[in-house]
Order: sequence, then C-alpha cells, then structure tokens
Amino acid sequence: MNSHSELAVHTEYEPALDRKLWARPALPEYDTELLHTWMHKPHVVPFWAMDWPTDWIRDYLVRQNEDPARSPLLGYVDDMAVGYIEVYDPARDVLGAHAPILPGDIGAHVLIGDEEHLGRYSVAIGRAVVRFLFKRPGVLRIVGEPDVRNHNFLSLLAFLGFRKQQEIDLPDKRAAFMVCERSDFERLSARRRRVSA
Repeated sequence: MNSHSELAVHTEYEPALDRKLWARPALPEYDTELLHTWMHKPHVVPFWAMDWPTDWIRDYLVRQNEDPARSPLLGYVDDMAVGYIEVYDPARDVLGAHAPILPGDIGAHVLIGDEEHLGRYSVAIGRAVVRFLFKRPGVLRIVGEPDVRNHNFLSLLAFLGFRKQQEIDLPDKRAAFMVCERSDFERLSARRRRVSA
C-alpha cells in the first residue's frame, strides 16, 4: 500500500522509538476507507461520534480539505498509518463561541486509530503534533476541547504540557478547554532532554 510519503508536511525522527514520525494531508481518494474503519472502533466512537457510512466519511474529508480554516492530516510511524489529526483555527470553529480564544491560538483533534497503538505511540505522536503546530508561524498556544470523560487523552495532554483552563458546554459534549503555552512545552521538553541525557 502506497503511503504517499511524497506528500509529507512534517517529518521527524523519534529516538525513543527508533522510528520516523511524519504526516501528510488526509485525502478522500486515498483515505476514506481507513478513516471509516477507525471511526467505527470502540475506543473512538464515544468521543468522535462519526461512525457514519463510507460516503459520509468521504464527504466529510472533502469538506475538511476545502475549508481554509482546517487541515486534515494522516499521521504515520514509518510506513504505517496510525492516526488522524485535524488542525483547525479555533476562532472559526464552534470552540470560538464557547471559550476565550486568543490571537495566535491553533487547535487540533487527534485520533489514534488502532487500539494496539494507543499506549505504544500516543506520547510520541502527541509530542510530534505539538512540535509541528508550534513550528507554524504566529502560533503561540495550542488549544483543545476533549470530552471530559476521555481521561486517557486528558492525562496525555497534561503530560505534554497542557493545562485545563475550564470546563465548557459544547453542542455535543461537556468539554475540558485545554491550553498548551509554547513556553510550558519548551520547558518540559528541555527538562526531559536533560533527564534522559
């Protein structure tokens, strides 16, 4: 299966895994079936609620790609697709109407597709996504709005340097408004590099 690595928008080497982590745009013509499979996984359904028919998933990806405020991505470990990442402008998202969004904020939804990859790759993928987003010009904070019931994901975000600002009611869920300041992430990353050196 062609991973379409020529489309990569971010690539990095993860020493702890001895693996290459990279991401490319998620495209309807290549990725609808895979995303459809992931959206029907028991660990995904409660938090994404996108266990839709294949043509709905395809249409969703088309809309994501056409929306200038969104960037749908597929995350890889070497040549294996492991996750879906949706980067978005929170000021032009439903979140902007419910949380204190600031200039320089960027948002991301992250999904690890297969259960066996949840523990193995979650931290590495999470760090890679944060590094990728902070490389974007003008980004000062990364924000998110995970479901308050998604305890594993909330723990991962805390490990990465996110702090819960408040709980908010969105149309489809009670969410934790999570914020990662660039300075917090860099301080944590530097501390971990010193400990592991």
